Amino acid sequence: MTDRQMPAMYFSLRTVQPFAEMSLRPVEGEEGVELTIADGQVVGMLLPDVRMLNRLEEICDKAGVDPYECWRRVKGDVDLSIVVREKKKTD
Repeated sequence: MTDRQMPAMYFSLRTVQPFAEMSLRPVEGEEGVELTIADGQVVGMLLPDVRMLNRLEEICDKAGVDPYECWRRVKGDVDLSIVVREKKKTD
């Protein structure tokens, strides 16, 4: 058995207009964590390892991002994943 790297997790925080000026900004002190910036606003966050969710509030503080908004999006993604999985079981 070989070790596998944990997958990255990306979640969006806002919608992005087509052709918006976009960039990536690293979060200081958090290796591999990047914010997606569009037209000067944070619109997404990349965590290089899903286990970093355990420290999401700390990471949000360093990044200047509202932790409530991040948790809301993460929870929504998880809820959607569960619904899709349950639907596949019944099909």
